[in-house]
Amino acid sequence: MNLPALKSLASDLMANKSSHAFKERGNKYYHGQRVAVLALRLRELILPGDGSHDDIITVAAWFHDVMNGNDNHAKAGAVKAKEILPPYCSAEELSAICEIIGVHDDRYSGRDSFSPYIKLHQDADLLDHFGTFDVWMTCLYAIGHGQTINDVSDWLRDGRPRENEHYRNELNFEISRKIFDEKTEFLSYFTERFCVESAGGIWNEQDIKT
Repeated sequence: MNLPALKSLASDLMANKSSHAFKERGNKYYHGQRVAVLALRLRELILPGDGSHDDIITVAAWFHDVMNGNDNHAKAGAVKAKEILPPYCSAEELSAICEIIGVHDDRYSGRDSFSPYIKLHQDADLLDHFGTFDVWMTCLYAIGHGQTINDVSDWLRDGRPRENEHYRNELNFEISRKIFDEKTEFLSYFTERFCVESAGGIWNEQDIKT
């Protein structure tokens, strides 16, 4: 598989575009790059010694959101991949890549039958949206939708925690859930401080005064 050419193709298709008006340029290109790194790290932790699908996992990550912003973007992405990737990989590799892309958002109806490589991608894809990235996306959304700093404080404090259990249940592996828990713990700390400072307060004022 020609990974350098495929990475260049992903850049050409996505690095100068945004999937949504309020998101940054190249958002899905850089998301795909991060998901590839994270998916391989999860593979090393969960399936140590099994590098048989590393190139497939990598390329699927790079292109999984190539049609993001369209209806049913996962299936549309698999169709797109079948159109653009044949010059760079074998038919067998292409089939495995498209399988991952086509079901990467199907976290309930079929995941019991999914291969571990699909599940690795699903977990990496979801985990990339949390932790520090969650802060970034919340701010982008707020600015793009005319929200205030107080709206962000309210959302992080009251709205965001209500979603945690739902997203945690979508993860396939226990180590993924541990990573998710650490990310939500960070966001909880950030939110506490953000709410204090966005209201003009001083974080840890008692410690400063002593």
